[in-house]
Amino acid sequence: MFWWAKELLSSLRFIAISGDKSFFKSKRMYEVILPAIITCLIFFIYLKFPKVYSPDFLSKISSYIFQFMVFVVPFHLAALGAFATFDRPGLDETLQGTNAQVKYWSNKDNGYFYQTLTLRQYTSLLFGYLCTIGVIYIVLYIISSNIDFRYIFGSKYNFAYDSAIFLVLIFISHYALLSIYAITFLFDKINRIGS
Repeated sequence: MFWWAKELLSSLRFIAISGDKSFFKSKRMYEVILPAIITCLIFFIYLKFPKVYSPDFLSKISSYIFQFMVFVVPFHLAALGAFATFDRPGLDETLQGTNAQVKYWSNKDNGYFYQTLTLRQYTSLLFGYLCTIGVIYIVLYIISSNIDFRYIFGSKYNFAYDSAIFLVLIFISHYALLSIYAITFLFDKINRIGS
């Protein structure tokens, strides 16, 4: 991968954070398991009972998400800035309750190593990740809303349309659950600093 792409997408490293808890007791529940369950349930209803949803479901939901992202991405960006610069005892201590680690490359040792994250680093990666995927969604929405997909996909348009609905649903579930996780994480971890 190009060095500049690694730099631009470095906040996606949040997904690579591992800990000492089992898969089903870790942040993977918010990233993978619960979004997959919610998406499959809603998508199943969409496939079995298509009339439950409006005929222009994809364009409406994508538009609403776009409007929501324009509002919420600056909030996550402000939270990222606050945690990156906020001076409070405990923010630079290791994360309590789990051994959160991320893999980094060391030029000095010419190899990878695992770094244990502090509360500040973990929170910064969390909000940086939410900002990044929010901005990616905004850009993709602006581009895709001006493309004639019926012309591009032709006879495979219905499959492409259903696939797009699935992708939008997985994004909504993933983003919403991680945003809720971020809020509860802040209340839980930050308010316990120094106690």
